[in-house]
Amino acid sequence: MRAVEQIARGARRLGVPLYSNECSKHVFTQHQLLVLVTLRQMLAKSYRDFADWLELMTAVHRRLRIRRMPHFTTLHKFSLRLEAHTLDGLLVTLASTVADGRAEVIIDSTGFQSGSASYYYIRTMSLRNGSQGTEQRAVRHHVKATIVIDARTMMILGMLATLGPGPDAPYLRPVLEKAVEHGASIGTVIGDKGYDSESNRRYVVRELGAETHIPLRKVQRTAADHQGFYRRRQLRVFDPGLYRRRSLVETVNSMLKRTMSSATLSRCESAQYAELALRAVAHNAQRAAELLS
Repeated sequence: MRAVEQIARGARRLGVPLYSNECSKHVFTQHQLLVLVTLRQMLAKSYRDFADWLELMTAVHRRLRIRRMPHFTTLHKFSLRLEAHTLDGLLVTLASTVADGRAEVIIDSTGFQSGSASYYYIRTMSLRNGSQGTEQRAVRHHVKATIVIDARTMMILGMLATLGPGPDAPYLRPVLEKAVEHGASIGTVIGDKGYDSESNRRYVVRELGAETHIPLRKVQRTAADHQGFYRRRQLRVFDPGLYRRRSLVETVNSMLKRTMSSATLSRCESAQYAELALRAVAHNAQRAAELLS
């Protein structure tokens, strides 16, 4: 219930309108539906199962002042209407309740299974007869989530969902821009070698006024051999002590998968982003409730 309260307060602070338009039926507010679709991610339930569970959650009814139970299709259609800008803003709004000042952020990517079928089913259906006997077809794509967390509070400041596999470096700037656009202040960026590029370092140092602690791919070379001013500069300012904190983002990735599943149920890319973003919102709400209790 403390997490539910945090989501409701975050929606009010963000300025989410109560109704999407003047022609709305005014049966449920957007704040109520936003709390419910986020709570569904916390419980890792399908829309049908969550609608059944919701009938028994009398404390949620009283807190949200729900007079009638929403149909599961109402929740599904609302999640499809959610804008990425709103979810990105809610992430930073929830994180700002327990943190202030310039954040020490850590960035990393992780993969989510696209679909809810079991590993055994996927393995069985992907077998085929080849020239050398039975062989297995590789899964071509998965959903790749790039997240930025605050190292002190382990709150998610930004998330970007794309199709994987693929390189990590091109996604550093877009996900940091999402966090900065909604008011996050960044002082330090920590990442692994996958984010090593001259353009990434230039963006963080010159445009954000922050410092990077990203190891170079080939550390055995001398500074003069490295291409780029900011890559050579990194050899002087790199702090191994700060870089050891990179494992915190792996902890957050593990929390998302253990508590809210490692698979996405949605099929289209926009719905998959909304699903993963709602999981990040649920994570931030739970962390805020724990830190403020």
